[in-house]
Amino acid sequence: MSSSFRLRYFLGLIPSAQKIDSVWTELQKLREELLQLEASKELARFNELNSIVQTTEFHNKKREIVNLAYKGSPEYDVITELKDLENSKPIKDYFRFTQSADFTRFNQIAKSTALARYLELKKTVVESMVFIQRKKDVESLRYKGSPEYIKIEEYNKLKGNRQLKRYYTTIASNEYRSFLESEPTLKGKPVDKASKKDPKFKAYLKFLNSKSYKNVKTVESMGLVGKLEQLKQQVEAAPFIKQVAYLKNKSRYETTPDFALLSEFKSLDKNPDILFYLKIQKSSINKNHEEVEGSKQLAHFHDLKIKVADTTFKERVAFLQNKKRFETTNDYKLETEYNELDKSNFMTHYRKLKKRPELSFFEQWEVVLDENFHNSNLSDSLWEPENYWHASRAGCSFSQVDEIHAYNGIKNIEIKNSVLSIVTKAEKANGRVWDPAVGVIPKQFDYSSSILNTGKGFKITEGVIEAKVKFSAVGAITSAFSLTGNHPFPQIDVFRSGHNCVGIGIIDQPDKNGIKKLVQIKGLNFSRFHVFRLEIFGNEVVWKINNYEVHRERLTKNVGELFLNFVGSLHHPVNGGTLPHYFEIDWVRCLRKKQAK
Repeated sequence: MSSSFRLRYFLGLIPSAQKIDSVWTELQKLREELLQLEASKELARFNELNSIVQTTEFHNKKREIVNLAYKGSPEYDVITELKDLENSKPIKDYFRFTQSADFTRFNQIAKSTALARYLELKKTVVESMVFIQRKKDVESLRYKGSPEYIKIEEYNKLKGNRQLKRYYTTIASNEYRSFLESEPTLKGKPVDKASKKDPKFKAYLKFLNSKSYKNVKTVESMGLVGKLEQLKQQVEAAPFIKQVAYLKNKSRYETTPDFALLSEFKSLDKNPDILFYLKIQKSSINKNHEEVEGSKQLAHFHDLKIKVADTTFKERVAFLQNKKRFETTNDYKLETEYNELDKSNFMTHYRKLKKRPELSFFEQWEVVLDENFHNSNLSDSLWEPENYWHASRAGCSFSQVDEIHAYNGIKNIEIKNSVLSIVTKAEKANGRVWDPAVGVIPKQFDYSSSILNTGKGFKITEGVIEAKVKFSAVGAITSAFSLTGNHPFPQIDVFRSGHNCVGIGIIDQPDKNGIKKLVQIKGLNFSRFHVFRLEIFGNEVVWKINNYEVHRERLTKNVGELFLNFVGSLHHPVNGGTLPHYFEIDWVRCLRKKQAK
């Protein structure tokens, strides 16, 4: 594998780190552009419209609107029914009458006092049975045969009575006067010769025995004088005379209070307004009005009028009559907006970008770590400038017995132009070293370097781990990138520099034999950056340099979560021209496969 790589590398068939960077940068640029487009208001609006317009419900609704017809619609039926009612004779006559001057005049008269009086008289006088009977009674009266007539007849008959006439002649005579004067002295005087010779007595007896006197007595005994006087008083009394005159008057009804009421009624009966009112009242058009007014038919007519006059109803009718009705809907606006967006340069560009095959990478992979060191300060939330295991167990980093430098932490870490360097220097430095006999002890070193780990800031179980790095491959100085799991070992070396080579592989035990087992890759141009890549899936581990596979190996045990280690270490003294040594890290990237949804 390594010989094939060296040949392809020598021939320039392996892409350079710069090329890989360029491809990644372009891919990221495309991805960023795609993300910006996907986060844009335009795409959000397009997707929103698409979720509306491209639905069965929307298409069915559109088809329903397009296929609508005015004729046969409920609105058409309402208008047709209204027109039929408007054209019906009862309704037409009703409105023709109510909208006429006659109707106005008719209603004005209906409210008049004249009509009210007319109707009152008609009810209480003309049509009253009591009134009619009174009129008949008055008109049927006759003088002849009346009590007054009989009484006058009786009076006249009595007044013409011969006995009574003779009575009055007698009592008016001188003989009766003399008789009355003589009676007080002569009444009861015996008749003798002497009295017979008395002229007064003789005259007295003569009158006493006369027929005239007998008639007077007869009349008086019959009470005819009193009766005549009584009748005379009666027939000469003013009420009696008035009643006789009333009975003899052929126009007697005209003198009654009823006649005045009747005359008033007759006068009103000839009033032009009342005649007009009565004529209209009896007319067929008014009868029709009375039948239609308050009818269910008229109520329904008014309901229909209100319904068709409603703005919503009119708008619906106009909508149904419009052959381009769909274009008036909000759905049309949405569809138009959708179609315009669908054909827009934005969507054309978005679809082309979405179809770019290289972007399918992001459908399968997610970037879980992308450290580019753009910040001049090291991210302490991600990186720790210590040996993870030393710091967690001893509280600090310390050098192994074969290392001749002190681990100087952040002091030997530099970030310039977005490139992090672990700098190995020739300088006096205080540090610590592991002494197998006594443990960790202080020591002053002639050299210093540093180490980085992500044990607290980042771990990964499987996926792709890669870094773009540059370093000088000299035997005394080691630049290494490794992964460690739940325990310090096994340790996966992504690379470990040697003399003009790098070693790659898995170190199971912390001894020289483990390092010797690493596969050595030679022929690299160490003046350039290289991308060292590790792919871990299950127990299968694959190493790649500049995206070309150079080694494959299987883990013998499950290492669990892995964190990253970068270290610069010195094992032998070097001449002054070799130091300072810069282990440059341009970027570190970790990818993880997306889980299927």
